[in-house]
Amino acid sequence: MYLQLRLLALIVWACLFPLPRAWGEVTPTLNSDAIKATFGSYGVEVIYQADGTRVANLYSGHGADKVCRTLAVTEFMQPIDESLLKSHEAIVAGASIGATLRAAGFTINKKLLLKTEIPASEAFVALTRGTVHQGAPLFTKIYALFAETNDSSTPYAVIAEAYHPTHFPPVHEEVTEQPELRAAAERALKKLSEFSLALSLTTPSASQS
Repeated sequence: MYLQLRLLALIVWACLFPLPRAWGEVTPTLNSDAIKATFGSYGVEVIYQADGTRVANLYSGHGADKVCRTLAVTEFMQPIDESLLKSHEAIVAGASIGATLRAAGFTINKKLLLKTEIPASEAFVALTRGTVHQGAPLFTKIYALFAETNDSSTPYAVIAEAYHPTHFPPVHEEVTEQPELRAAAERALKKLSEFSLALSLTTPSASQS
């Protein structure tokens, strides 16, 4: 009887004082969050950046022990919305995209565009310190990232990500098929599939251990 009364009291309390939206909706789990939670550390280094596109290595570990958990190609939406300019400056300087926008007070909304597999390239194998064999199938997602407030939803980038087989990225159920975003998704996927390590790093690592 006591437990039943406690349960009834909790139900009444929930009706009178509804909780805010679930944490997963307000501030969704970012890929960087998942990497740090699984492997104990997270960092990002920009490998290539030019003409509104960047390629980044999202890794765990330190120094010689860094292992790529996600290879990401980002195509930034042009022109950059004025409300995002300050965050964008930090991002193009090498900061983590989702973490930077979240720290600036934006809600991150990722809408899936494509889901596929690509073979692990020589570059991916090198970035993972040989923990993945060349040609191994890599789960790959391409999504549009929106920076949102209570009053606005601004498309900021289209991102193609290939994941290390031991890394399981957060699930995002929303889907978009806007033609301009789909076209950007195809370009980002092509860049991801063809990327090599011929170019040197353009920014220092931004470790978040």
